[in-house]
Amino acid sequence: GFFMHLNRLNDKKKYCTDQDSAEETSKETVEEASEEVGEDEVEEEEKAKKEKTTELEEENDVLELHIINFDRALSENKYLLVEFYAPWCGHCKSLAPVYEEAAGRLKKEGQNMRLAKVDAIEEKELAEEFDVRGYPSLKLFVDGDRKQPKEYTGIIQWMKRRPSPGAPTLGSPASAAQFIDAHNISVVGFFKAVLDELYFDTAEEFAKTSSPEVFTKYEVHTDSVVLFKKFDDGRADLPLTEGVKLDRENLTKFIQENSMELIIKFTPEAIFSSSIKTHALLFINSSVDAHTTLVEEARGVARDFKGKVILFVLLDVNATAPQILQYFGVSADEAPTARMFDMISRKKFSLSPSPLAAGTLRELCQGVLDGTAEPYYLSEPVPEDWDKGAVKVLVGKNFKSVALDPTKNVFVEFYAPWCDFCKQLAPIWQELGEKYADHADIVIAKMDATANEVDGLEVGGFPALKYYPADGKEVILLLTDDFIANFDNFIEHVAVGEREGKNGLVYLEFAELTEKKEALLTF
Repeated sequence: GFFMHLNRLNDKKKYCTDQDSAEETSKETVEEASEEVGEDEVEEEEKAKKEKTTELEEENDVLELHIINFDRALSENKYLLVEFYAPWCGHCKSLAPVYEEAAGRLKKEGQNMRLAKVDAIEEKELAEEFDVRGYPSLKLFVDGDRKQPKEYTGIIQWMKRRPSPGAPTLGSPASAAQFIDAHNISVVGFFKAVLDELYFDTAEEFAKTSSPEVFTKYEVHTDSVVLFKKFDDGRADLPLTEGVKLDRENLTKFIQENSMELIIKFTPEAIFSSSIKTHALLFINSSVDAHTTLVEEARGVARDFKGKVILFVLLDVNATAPQILQYFGVSADEAPTARMFDMISRKKFSLSPSPLAAGTLRELCQGVLDGTAEPYYLSEPVPEDWDKGAVKVLVGKNFKSVALDPTKNVFVEFYAPWCDFCKQLAPIWQELGEKYADHADIVIAKMDATANEVDGLEVGGFPALKYYPADGKEVILLLTDDFIANFDNFIEHVAVGEREGKNGLVYLEFAELTEKKEALLTF
């Protein structure tokens, strides 16, 4: 829903740079700033007095980030879209209400994506690290990876869009052809009578016609909306027959379903801006001719499932980031293959071991839609020495047999290799494992949650710690500083069942490893 709101902004350049800030900032904005300078100085003083901590504070559902809490925001959010702004930037101010509205919707819907902002003028270190050269600059961070954020350049294009004050009228076949030929995608309303302009603000290139000659040229026989495109089938028709109501919702749905290619290339913008939440991902090697032939076969499958809420996405294994391949459990030499992904449930479905072909792809798509396909969960191979060290190594394949062993009290750290907090925790976790190595009923374990998945297991931020007691009740723990000092108390009072928290859960309060040296048990 984020990108659908951006067309409310004015149709002009909405991108500020350090160099053009003076000339792009209007006289009006400067005058307003001058009038309010007294209030701004007070606010800035109050802001300066406020100590920065790792707490994640929000303003209108947008996370406010700085150098101290940036890592925490990355670790706690799978997808984090960050706006780097300048307080003086008029375009940033124009974006603010739309950005806040989108942030509120994403938060309310419980999506795995949060929106955040950074004052790039105050947070110069962050601005330099992420090469911020203009404002607003938006970067998407996936799985906490701060080394390779995705530039959200597509948002600038959306910011330039706005509803036209009136759809142009195409009065002749020549003017219609000129309009259609000028755009990669265009929408024309064929109406024998004039309709309310209210319905025309959902498309960028929208025109209307009531000319009989234009109806004849494009073989339109009844009032219709026609989307012309320079790919796939060339056009899509929405006849306004009895029972079909032309309103904003129907028109938007029609345009969304037909304005994309049958198979689109993978980009973060395409994935996140799509209203379709079930994706069929085709992994191919573009340097192999046979693979490109398979794509054409898959295009026929995509046509069959058009309108059945499946988005077909093409990924070239030679040009796809390794972490994306890892997330879907695909190796480059496994291409050509396919995966299905439900963005709502986060479930993945695998074509393997079947080869990629039109028939197997069609069967997988139908199985996912019918609910008969079995989800696929990532797992590394079980290491031969997984149980030899003080800290046992778990993967997807052996997790349940170890963590849910009714005779064992199992304490598991779910980590990510790139997570700095996980790296700081590693020696403490190792020490904990060594301390309880001679306790047959206590197991200290760890699992790389970026390479392994377990049915029913949700891991939010990293590191995530879960305690699985022998009696079968799950106890969730959040990161604390000094596990060694507290674990004796934890085992004595909790693991033996003498004390329980609300609903059988016991939480350890979060504290920074580098700051406090205390852990509070909250019952």
